[in-house]
Amino acid sequence: MIQRICISTAVFLLALYCFFLYDDAIVACFLIVEPAYILSTFFILKMMKKHLCITMEQVIPIAEKDQDIPVRVTVKNTSRLPLIHFRIWLQMENSFTGEKESYQMEGRTGYRDQQTLLLMLRARHCGNLKITLKRCWIYDYLFVCKEAVRLGTSQRIGVLPQCHLLMVDVTRRTREFLADADEYSDRESGNDPSDIYQIREYREQDSIHDIHWKLSAKADELLVKERGKPLGCAVLIWLNLDQSGYHANDRNGNRRRTTGDESFTNLLEVASSLAFSLLEERCVHMVAWYEPKNRMIQKKRISKEEHIYELMNRMLFVEPYQDGKTAGNQYEEAFRGVTFSTVVEFRLDGSVWINGEKQMKIPVQSQSIKWNEMYFTV
Repeated sequence: MIQRICISTAVFLLALYCFFLYDDAIVACFLIVEPAYILSTFFILKMMKKHLCITMEQVIPIAEKDQDIPVRVTVKNTSRLPLIHFRIWLQMENSFTGEKESYQMEGRTGYRDQQTLLLMLRARHCGNLKITLKRCWIYDYLFVCKEAVRLGTSQRIGVLPQCHLLMVDVTRRTREFLADADEYSDRESGNDPSDIYQIREYREQDSIHDIHWKLSAKADELLVKERGKPLGCAVLIWLNLDQSGYHANDRNGNRRRTTGDESFTNLLEVASSLAFSLLEERCVHMVAWYEPKNRMIQKKRISKEEHIYELMNRMLFVEPYQDGKTAGNQYEEAFRGVTFSTVVEFRLDGSVWINGEKQMKIPVQSQSIKWNEMYFTV
């Protein structure tokens, strides 16, 4: 705007100089027309500003990482004057990483007409995206004057992390780990006498205590009941999002970001991929994290594919926290008396710990993660 004012002033001064230098009627007309044009344009843009309706259509609520997100913005001119040119400033902000990206859309609309603009956005990281229409500028015919229209309309999109199939070695200790559960396997037998997996014919190696005497008497042959296998959670994936060690304050007392924030989205993606890979290996497990708003531990049991999508949806609301001591106390209270074969801990600095031992470090840049070389033993 300042640049346009300077240019207009320079042109006016040049015309004024020519007016005194040359006795020409054209220069005199220009000196009259230019201020009149700028003054009339100023009032016209002010009037058109009140008759401009800018709306953003409903965007998709859920998207995947690196997926194109269509954003449609409709500009409607309800005045009797043609709107020559407009420019819209749109901003996309990721609440997980704090990064902001700005975009601009340009177009034209005529007398009592409307135009819909399409902008394709792409989320490079998972998390909650906030798309906001910040401002719209309308211009006159010669782009000399412009008027700003403040908008503020926003919508949110949840970007789910991508699930990659990782190399996972489920040890025999984990396979045979006994854990209490209300759900039993329908694919293999176990050692829980409170549940019956199936009834079959007697074999020589079967114990006499497993014979179902009532059914055997009815069938006139020996039948054996196989015990059920409880689908207890043998593996715990713990998301330790304590950020007290990964932030510092600047000279003004404001919190500044460190590498802990950059690796946060990668942490969620690796944790989701591990949960997906354990499910592929038919290993029932649990994912848990501390929720600072409610001051409680959130748990999600993973035993089927639907649970993975529910987990990723809930991860969109996961937030780092400062009070690591309270989170530790809640963790001990939530899992008191509960044992797991393996505890996989993801820390905010990108390190991965298995049963108290550091195993790997997740790169800060997602492009540096070699998914086909990532290996877990649980």
